[in-house]
Amino acid sequence: MLTNRAPSRETRPAGRSSPSDEDFAQLAELLVRTSRRLRRSSMAELGPMGLTPAQVRVIRHIVAVGRPVRMADIAAALEVVPRTATSVVDDLEAANLVARATDPRDRRSVLVSLTDEGALLLDRIAQARRRTAESIFSALSPKERGELTRLLTVCCEADCRPNDQCGSGRPQLLGARPRRGH
Repeated sequence: MLTNRAPSRETRPAGRSSPSDEDFAQLAELLVRTSRRLRRSSMAELGPMGLTPAQVRVIRHIVAVGRPVRMADIAAALEVVPRTATSVVDDLEAANLVARATDPRDRRSVLVSLTDEGALLLDRIAQARRRTAESIFSALSPKERGELTRLLTVCCEADCRPNDQCGSGRPQLLGARPRRGH
């Protein structure tokens, strides 16, 4: 039976200190359930803005980079095939939230940048994200949230490829302006 709490060491059979397959399965299930709750809540918050979570991810990536981004880099950053990234950018462009331009250094590449209208949405997106996170994580104390952040960071960084910027500190916050020089 699935419980809401991860099993403590005291609930494991005597003499067994390593996690079992059941421990890993329960962690995976709890993470999936939490992710689903986050996604549902996020969709409810973003829907009135006419945005999908994928569109917000593209906007957040452009903001984090701080300059126009190549379509191929958007696809790579979001870990999707280029055609999927193109479809998401098509919808954002139709809503006048991003603009495309030919890369002056490589005419075969397309650069995507945030429009003024897209930039105006950043605060609303950040507030929606904050409300979503609060609805899920308010049950945790500040100390527990800090520990969860630390543990999830360890898990995420363990999956990094050599050229990823995984170890570059805290993740870019939604709606935060990029730091100059980065």
